[in-house]
Amino acid sequence: MKRNVMFVGSLTAEERATVMRFAIEIGDEAKIRTNCLLRPLDGALLENAFKEKEKEISKREKAYVDSVKNFDPKTVSSSLRDYLGEVTEDSYAKYVASLIKQEEEVKEHLRKSYSVTVDYAYLSKNDAAFHNSLSPRVTFGYSNELHEECSFALTRERKDALLDSSLGSDPDEQMDYGAFYLGETPLYYEDLEVKAGGETILSTVSHEQILDLWLSKEDFVKFVDFELNKKRNRKIAEKLLS
Repeated sequence: MKRNVMFVGSLTAEERATVMRFAIEIGDEAKIRTNCLLRPLDGALLENAFKEKEKEISKREKAYVDSVKNFDPKTVSSSLRDYLGEVTEDSYAKYVASLIKQEEEVKEHLRKSYSVTVDYAYLSKNDAAFHNSLSPRVTFGYSNELHEECSFALTRERKDALLDSSLGSDPDEQMDYGAFYLGETPLYYEDLEVKAGGETILSTVSHEQILDLWLSKEDFVKFVDFELNKKRNRKIAEKLLS
């Protein structure tokens, strides 16, 4: 099943919410994140988050070094050529050195500059149980703000919970890029990502208002009948395929 990236720039907030609900319906895995900690912060959780971030930086630095060792001018991307001009082994090595320097600066300041918000005072028992069932992990992710990231299988029960969230109501133009409220408290989640058969079909970065969508011809056949609203769905499909 070949999936192609869709252009979603012409979709309205309501239409974006529709394709997000559709992705949840046909997906089998999902990832979401909070913007705070829904639990007390202790030293072990913080240290684990630091070590995870430092390990990621070390992995990127090793990849940079390996790319210099295996430098091949034929594999240089057009965007890097636009940035550097003529890309030689020497100019590429200097470029990589600057990237490693940036990584080292991030590593140096990681433990000196970060944000933590803890907010579970009004967390209901039902919402706490649901959230914990999603295997939340305390992490910095791609930011310096500590939060919880959930990666989980999309069971029917979890699909129904996500579809019953604010994604199913009138979306806010500023808050619909994978961001939504769910439950009694309510819980706030963002950066929704959905996979089907191991392939990403939806990826969002809420704060930057980014939504990427990958669908196949087979997916569109299912989409036409989604929520028994063929007229709406055909209109959305035309925009995605134009």
